[in-house]
Amino acid sequence: MRKMKLGHIPWLIINTIHTIFMVSLSGWNIYLLKVITDYGLNRQMDDVLRTAQLMMLIMIGSLVLDSIGTLLKSKYLEASLKQLKNHYIHRLMEQDITQLQKDQCNIYRSNLTNDFDRFEEKFLLNILETIHMSSRFLMAVVIVATVSIYLVVVAFMMLVIFVVVTSKTNKPVQKSEAMKSKSLQAYTDFVNETLYGFEIIKQHQLENLRHLSFIEKATQVQKDNYTVDKSSTKVDGLNNFIQTTIIFTLIIAGILFARSAQASLGSLIMVATSFGNVMWPLQRFTPVITQMKGILKVLDEFDKNLSRPIIDRHTHVNRFEMLMFNHCDLGYEDDPNPILQKVIMSVQRKEKILIVGHSGAGKSTVLKTIRQSIVPKNGIVTLDGIDIFDIVPIDYYSLFTTVDQIGFIFNGTIKENVTMYQDIDEQRVKDSLFQVGLSTLELGEVLRNNGANVSGGQRARLMLARALCLNAEVILCDEIFSSLEQPIAHSIEKDILSLEKTIINVSHIIFKDHLHLYDKIYIVEQGLIRQTSDIQEVWSRMILTEA
Repeated sequence: MRKMKLGHIPWLIINTIHTIFMVSLSGWNIYLLKVITDYGLNRQMDDVLRTAQLMMLIMIGSLVLDSIGTLLKSKYLEASLKQLKNHYIHRLMEQDITQLQKDQCNIYRSNLTNDFDRFEEKFLLNILETIHMSSRFLMAVVIVATVSIYLVVVAFMMLVIFVVVTSKTNKPVQKSEAMKSKSLQAYTDFVNETLYGFEIIKQHQLENLRHLSFIEKATQVQKDNYTVDKSSTKVDGLNNFIQTTIIFTLIIAGILFARSAQASLGSLIMVATSFGNVMWPLQRFTPVITQMKGILKVLDEFDKNLSRPIIDRHTHVNRFEMLMFNHCDLGYEDDPNPILQKVIMSVQRKEKILIVGHSGAGKSTVLKTIRQSIVPKNGIVTLDGIDIFDIVPIDYYSLFTTVDQIGFIFNGTIKENVTMYQDIDEQRVKDSLFQVGLSTLELGEVLRNNGANVSGGQRARLMLARALCLNAEVILCDEIFSSLEQPIAHSIEKDILSLEKTIINVSHIIFKDHLHLYDKIYIVEQGLIRQTSDIQEVWSRMILTEA
């Protein structure tokens, strides 16, 4: 991201040209101030009038250009943020599907909101100010050069001094900016969590606890913000004292030098005015550069958050025949103890597999392994004899689709949600909806707010229709009946088992009259998974309800 720190280069160039033109007009006016002063002392009134008219035209032109400058600045900021955010999103979308984890979502959200806003304020705007300051400095140097080359040397000596001062004093601000970024991220995470869990918070009377936590995190953000301001203020105060002392000394020295060289009164006024123009850029130079260097830490965080291990996989697949767990111990990377041990399980093409067990037994661990969210601690999982972690991710994932109790529905039409915005024949979409019992729905009906305007049963069926329409080889069903009423769940399971697809259904809710429709049933309990053909055993081990 640092490579793009300057923002949209074409608009930056346009703004730079505009600034140079504006500053040139200002410099011309300063030079004319010297001329009109000397004309006045020599009583050349016609020349005074002519010069005054020219100065007035320059002032009017400057006002017009200043108005245009506001528009150009907004265009630069708009184009720069759009370019940076597009690049960020592009890199985000390039992440390997096995590496982009949901626990990073709040970090990405914080980057795209809080951190980009801060970057705009403290870097992009300051780029434009730096260009303006540099132009004014150079303009002043050119003007004083018309009086004496020695004054140019003095001006550049001042610049060197301020660069050295800046490099020595910006480190505390950088550290404070990094702390502020972390506290903003924690605050954003907390707000999102509170909004998503609002119903549970109210249900369990957690309002006071959340309110206290909110105050704590909001206070920390303010405290870190104050720390940044305090660090900047200290640095600015010290730098301004040093700068002001040097600048006023040099202004006086420059005027005395010009006077000793018997320069005209107009020249003395021009030198004083020019050094005044030097003073403003150099006074602002240190705090502006300090802010810019401090906020660059944010771009480093962007790169860090977008960095993932390179997945080196070269084996391509295009069909599903058999998935095999070969004596696998399954569990999470940060937990030394496996959740399931010595898992032996096979799934063949078009088989209907049921994995049952009480909540927390480890059923979902099997699905997470199939989806490559976790890597086996021991043993390997193979697809047609190939280790699934050797297969090109997009090839592997294209074979599967997941239907869970939540799913995800975009703000868009039913057709767009079923086809996932792909160019698929409308009749195929209708056939998919018919197969899952949703033939009465209109393809153009708009779904909003993650499908808030459809029922839980319709939601599950839409996920199934999506799987059928996209023609995935294997449908992974993850506790899809948990939040559904019994008759609806019973009906959906019957529809699933009638599909000409490979089905792996993980559930703690089962229906006795459907058990015989499964080709294989696995029971998960006490850290083990085993196959059984005894329907009565499956029924007796689960908390079941007859359909």
